[in-house]
Amino acid sequence: MPAKLKCPVCSQLLQPTDSGAACTSNHQFDRARQGYLNLLPSHKMRSKHPGDDKQMIQARNRFLDSGHYEPVINALVDATRTATDNINQPVILDAGCGEGYYTARLHDAFPQAAVCGFDISKPAIQACCRRSQSVQWLVASVNDIPIPDNQVDTIISVFSRCDWQEFGRVLKPGGNVLVLAPGEHHLYALRQVIYEEVRPYPVDKLVSQLPEHFELVENGSVKGTMNLNSSELILDLLAMTPHYWHVKPSQKQQLSELTSLACGIDMKLYTIAYQPSES
Repeated sequence: MPAKLKCPVCSQLLQPTDSGAACTSNHQFDRARQGYLNLLPSHKMRSKHPGDDKQMIQARNRFLDSGHYEPVINALVDATRTATDNINQPVILDAGCGEGYYTARLHDAFPQAAVCGFDISKPAIQACCRRSQSVQWLVASVNDIPIPDNQVDTIISVFSRCDWQEFGRVLKPGGNVLVLAPGEHHLYALRQVIYEEVRPYPVDKLVSQLPEHFELVENGSVKGTMNLNSSELILDLLAMTPHYWHVKPSQKQQLSELTSLACGIDMKLYTIAYQPSES
């Protein structure tokens, strides 16, 4: 059963219709032919085409489907299993789901769950629909999650921005947020090729600034080494990272001339519990 949705215009509950969804105020949202609902009103978009573009999404698809991040999804599945233990039909929300690799794998691992993924990028959600027709896909913003209050058991945030106010609104008391973030030396070998000086990523900044009612309960790591054996795969990895936006043509050329790269995975996996005070 899909997760409940709320109208992004008036916040009333959305009900399914033959063509999509509508609220009692007659705000209507047609389901795209690919299968998703667009719940990001144009007046709430900061640009005409927000989020990752089609080229970045294609690169992410190719790289993730190569299997090099298999240890990452395995760790995420294990953490989700722990977080949803003793919940018969958990609601799992992937906030900023990108092209849907992690979301679809979570759906496969938890067939009894209502799994919903959303992203601000329309090309990303279109790619999600090609990946799986079994997941509930939405175009939406983490700043205004189109889910009613207190509906979600677990939120997944993979290298995405956390809006703690919205997370607290949609989570059930006792729910969890699972955050994947870069560790100090994540993709160090890749960064060594393109930068003269490689600075460690700041670690644990996110959990040191948690707002009231959110508490860190598990601080885990995902580490490993990827042996990338083609320039195409190396460039696809670059396109998955923020470095893609900052590299100079000469730096990209250096990467394109590599035919192999041993590159380390170093990620932090935080489990953060939501425990609101009793009124």
